[in-house]
Amino acid sequence: MKLKMMFLLFISFILLLGACSSNQSNNAVPEGDTKKEDKYPTQPIEIIVGFGEGGGTDTMARTLHPMLQEELGQSIAVRNMPGASSALALEYVNGQEADGYTILFQTDLVRVFPTMGMTDLTYKDFEQIGIGAMGIANFIVDEKSNLKSFDDIVKLLKEGNAKVGVAAIGDPWHLTLEIVNNVVGGGAEIITYDSGSNAAMAAMKGEVDFSISGVNEVVDLLRSGDLRSLAVMDNKAFEVEGFKSIPPVTDFVAGMEKYVPEGTWWGPAVKSGTPKEIVDQIREAYNKAINSEKFKEFAKKRAIVLTDIEDSQQYTKDITEKTSWLLWNIGVGKRSPEEVGISKPQE
Repeated sequence: MKLKMMFLLFISFILLLGACSSNQSNNAVPEGDTKKEDKYPTQPIEIIVGFGEGGGTDTMARTLHPMLQEELGQSIAVRNMPGASSALALEYVNGQEADGYTILFQTDLVRVFPTMGMTDLTYKDFEQIGIGAMGIANFIVDEKSNLKSFDDIVKLLKEGNAKVGVAAIGDPWHLTLEIVNNVVGGGAEIITYDSGSNAAMAAMKGEVDFSISGVNEVVDLLRSGDLRSLAVMDNKAFEVEGFKSIPPVTDFVAGMEKYVPEGTWWGPAVKSGTPKEIVDQIREAYNKAINSEKFKEFAKKRAIVLTDIEDSQQYTKDITEKTSWLLWNIGVGKRSPEEVGISKPQE
């Protein structure tokens, strides 16, 4: 009886080992095959725009949005978060995970924050994906304005009686005004709006003597004749499809050469520390979008300048150093760039 029981237990043990072996065999990964992990992106992505709807930054983001969505194969939402010249948007993105699911639609304003004191965040806190396009600053007046040329603007600034519309304190249009005032010895009352396009509308309504915005933000109003552009912040004339060329400020004011071109640029950025493979994937999608015929046609129609910046992170570093110390040296900056670790630009 005992022998019979021992035999049955032995047979059961053998059968159990066989079952375990069979189960392991069924679960084994075939040779040459590896388990595929979920790769970015596996969930919806959010693009944060630091300005209101309808401005140049918002228009750029929403134009690229469907192209990026197609390239990345995941739904993407554009979320406007205006406030403090887009500093609130930087703070928000910096507070999220460094996982590529929250993308900041970065603008050149990151270069002025160190000395304007709007946030302690700098280019070092973000990884710039790319800078593929920019808008050139221009000086615009209502078509019925008594200001007929940039010489008239200079005269008004020297008198100290000008009311000037810009998007926000510290933005490139404000920076443009401060540069001109510094060169010509002028002054002005600055009135801010939540976008360059709204600042332009203020000029049409007579709320300000003139406004400064990107040519791209007012191109339709220029073509319709509702606004006139008296100069661009550049050293060469700006050609606009369907509109006459706009003269450069260097034709009117000596000493402006070293400050031009001036304007805004745009491009996606992610929080510093985002894995390289995710950064590379977003960058590849962005480069395809920005170099597409569809976007090139959009840029031409909207008077946007395409750039050829290869290392966007290095460019952001260089332009931050240059602009921060310029603002500080001309007395516009609120604090020394050294306070947030911004080195002086190399000569």
